[in-house]
Amino acid sequence: MKVRPVNLAVGAEITDMSIANITDDEAKQVHDALMQYGVVFFRDQEMTPRQHADFAKRYGEVPLAQKASFGVDANAPEVSTLEYDRERPPNVNHFHPDGLFREHPEFASVLYAKEVPEIGGDTIFVSGHAAYEALSDRMKQYLDGMQAQNDFMKLHSRPSKKRSWKGEGGKGMAAARDANPPVEHPVVRTHPVTGKKSLYVCESFTSWLVGVPEKESNHVLSYLFEHLSLPEFQYRFEWRNNSVAFWDNRCTLHYAVADYWPAYRYMHRCSIRLGEKPV
Repeated sequence: MKVRPVNLAVGAEITDMSIANITDDEAKQVHDALMQYGVVFFRDQEMTPRQHADFAKRYGEVPLAQKASFGVDANAPEVSTLEYDRERPPNVNHFHPDGLFREHPEFASVLYAKEVPEIGGDTIFVSGHAAYEALSDRMKQYLDGMQAQNDFMKLHSRPSKKRSWKGEGGKGMAAARDANPPVEHPVVRTHPVTGKKSLYVCESFTSWLVGVPEKESNHVLSYLFEHLSLPEFQYRFEWRNNSVAFWDNRCTLHYAVADYWPAYRYMHRCSIRLGEKPV
């Protein structure tokens, strides 16, 4: 297998290997690349939902997918299905790391493109580490040791999420809300493997800075959200059918660009947990 960086801030492409037939040595090399680059990409991968879940399980616990804002694959209950078309417009176009609203957030995610539009539907990946390093020394000192509250409902109470609360999915949304009350995490997270520091906030879930007056919190968070969206910290991945992205939520954010509606887009995703609490 070969590893080729695609951007100075974040991301690398891995070629000459099959996820469906990955060896133990290759799995270790993929993990090493993930730790170095934050997100790794694969092209031309043919795998069943079961093989997708088995690949993810090499790196940690893969929980059963919950039918809520996404569906669940019938053949692999660990695999979420993300399906959008004219009747189901995309509504996840926001910068975020997965699971920031959980006490023990997801370590990583593996997203597999089953059918993508001819034009549009890219995903933008952001290096939280590059964004942190670009802050002034005074801002780093100000944020040192600070906690922020993160809330599932900050995103999922928005009008754009109204569809998710209807029908059977609404029960799953209510269960997710009840299982994930607001939680505090550090604004700057230290990666447990690399030791690097990253910004660990997002506009989707981060509500306020703990112990800071409301106006000050709003202004500082607004600045950090804008800072994280700068192109200098980003790589934009163009999907093709059978492409895979595998990213580390501890040091990256991502944004699914919703520029393809009403075209059809269908993806499979697995989440990976390690039971870590951010520090």
